[in-house]
Amino acid sequence: MRVSWAKLLALSCLYEASQGNPVPSEAGYQLQPFNIDLSSRVPQMIDQIKGTELPAHPVYINTGTSAGISLSLLESFRAEWLNSFDWKREQQDLNKFNHYTAVVEGLKIHFIHERSKAQDAIPLLLVHGWPGSFLEFAPVIKELTKETTTATGKKVSFDVVVASLPGFAFSSVPPVNWTAADTARVFNTLITKVLHYDTYATFGTDWGAGIAYSMYAQFNSTVRAVSLDFLPFYPYTSDQLAAENITLSPLEEYEQAAAIEWNNSGEGYFIEQTTKLYKASPVWEYITPEEELWRLGSM
Repeated sequence: MRVSWAKLLALSCLYEASQGNPVPSEAGYQLQPFNIDLSSRVPQMIDQIKGTELPAHPVYINTGTSAGISLSLLESFRAEWLNSFDWKREQQDLNKFNHYTAVVEGLKIHFIHERSKAQDAIPLLLVHGWPGSFLEFAPVIKELTKETTTATGKKVSFDVVVASLPGFAFSSVPPVNWTAADTARVFNTLITKVLHYDTYATFGTDWGAGIAYSMYAQFNSTVRAVSLDFLPFYPYTSDQLAAENITLSPLEEYEQAAAIEWNNSGEGYFIEQTTKLYKASPVWEYITPEEELWRLGSM
């Protein structure tokens, strides 16, 4: 299944789905199969896209992405949505996965659960980031359930769980002052109490990296392995390195310099997203409530 930015952005605008019949589950968690149904929101999305007026000419020329998304890319997104994006086909593809919802600590958590045919498959929780969704992992879910042989000759496969963060996609919005540690606790309950896995591994990307790291730190008796696409904490400063008598390799020096440069010149938007909700325009909030959901889910 091809996953494009159009899919990622369209899903964020289409926050509605229908639920199937309940299946037997442990009392209190209300485990249910879940079917994605976006039909009632598609006309609204199309009307919004048609009514969006883009600039006639780009404001900045030959600046790449340093001044933001290019006008030509926005125009291509708009053309794809209006002329070629087949939401029914995409919805059908998404519903090929086994979707569920469960209620944990009062939050409805949406997740995909795909089991391997192997009896000794490793439970693996994949945690997405912001501004993404479970769609980030769609191309690899089925492949991870297939048994393969490692370089050492060991056969391995995974029971894959992809959970939507609270406030993202079809998971409900968390309360005020919700943190990554709170999401880590809820996801650990999902895996161990709802799905009854004693131990599991997890991978996190972006905000999901912070959540996965928090899961490993809080619940290392159940989270036995963690993989992250970046470390969710700051590297040592030059003064801290000197105080600890640590000498860096040339590669580590380059990585440290890149991290310092980002901290000095590229962190403003990150800080804004973690401290301030966007409230400059109530009309904007009304038109795109999912933006507020994303921000709440990132807190």
